[in-house]
Amino acid sequence: MIKGSIVASRPGFSVFFITLLVFLQLSCRDNSEKSHQPGYVNPRVTHSTGFTAEENDGYHLLKVYNPWQGARDVIFSYILADHDMHLPESLPEGTLIRTPVRSVICLSTTHIAMLDFIDETVRIEAVSGRDYIFNPDIRNRIENGEIPDIGYEMNLDYERILDLNPDIILAYGVGAEANAWLNRLNSLGMKVVITGEYLEGSPLAQAEWIKFIAHFFQKQDLAAEKFNEVENDYHKLVDLAANVEKVPMIMSGLPWRDSWFVPGGRSHFATLTGDAGGKYLWDGYRGRENFPVDIENVIEKASTADYWINIGTALSKKEIENTDSRLATLRPFRLGNLYNNNARLNRFGGNDYWESGIMNPNIILRDLIHIIHPDLLPEHEPVYYRKIEDDHEFK
Repeated sequence: MIKGSIVASRPGFSVFFITLLVFLQLSCRDNSEKSHQPGYVNPRVTHSTGFTAEENDGYHLLKVYNPWQGARDVIFSYILADHDMHLPESLPEGTLIRTPVRSVICLSTTHIAMLDFIDETVRIEAVSGRDYIFNPDIRNRIENGEIPDIGYEMNLDYERILDLNPDIILAYGVGAEANAWLNRLNSLGMKVVITGEYLEGSPLAQAEWIKFIAHFFQKQDLAAEKFNEVENDYHKLVDLAANVEKVPMIMSGLPWRDSWFVPGGRSHFATLTGDAGGKYLWDGYRGRENFPVDIENVIEKASTADYWINIGTALSKKEIENTDSRLATLRPFRLGNLYNNNARLNRFGGNDYWESGIMNPNIILRDLIHIIHPDLLPEHEPVYYRKIEDDHEFK
């Protein structure tokens, strides 16, 4: 357990119920009054459920809930205050961080996208997994030796991290085993800020984590303003595609060994597909995570599919066919309706869809609408998607 960062809490339902009560009580007050109330839970966080932000007397209290798969009743708490702010003697338990922070280590490409969204990439001093980063500015700084790669999870370069001594380390956890390296960083005096945006149930909820990140740079207003623009555009696009006459059937994925892992019916992909005016073949499966399906079952179900979207790492039809010759017989393959989310790759294969795409769900949705309903957005040039042709020359 990270001292001062992970706090055992009441059961999840109680946390939700109490937060809901606070929100309902505060929503009845005048907006100008609310923003100065101690313990005020920011009502602008309308999609995300993984964090809360409270404004108190001289500091902000941020909490992150269950930020990895399988986590239960785990909370990370952060107390944020100006560098020159005198704090009261009695503070809630949590990690004290003075803001705005001046230096950051990012352990995920999504963190880079969030900092770019609020114009704070200049604060990045080190990254994890340099080859997977697409951001051109960060790539230039990496290749010029300005930003080192400090390793990955259990293989972190702790000596380099100590030398850099960042104000915060933006981290994430896939499972409870993350506690081992998080505790090690904490024992070295590092202030680790963990995020769980990848666990959110919708693309907008994931993007809304920018409001959490922005607190560390005192850019809450900018983050809210820019997120609102994304949100409004997203909803306009949903409305545009809401009344289409024909709803095409969409399949996804690519087989690996003997199984075909497809996104669940509540996954981001399923949500985007539905919002774009399509119907996902596996929308009846109510999970969010990918699940395995026998190749034979996929081939049978794909007989009704109109489009094949998000096709693994495939760059050409030949790559798909080489995976399994039967795939060339699938209806979308024969129709030529093959589109993959790898239009923006760096020379190492790092995909910007998984980086800046987190902050641009409206652009991803616009791409999908253009693909399956081209008459609705005839002038749009896809950003994250490309049509898979017979051959592909990597650039």
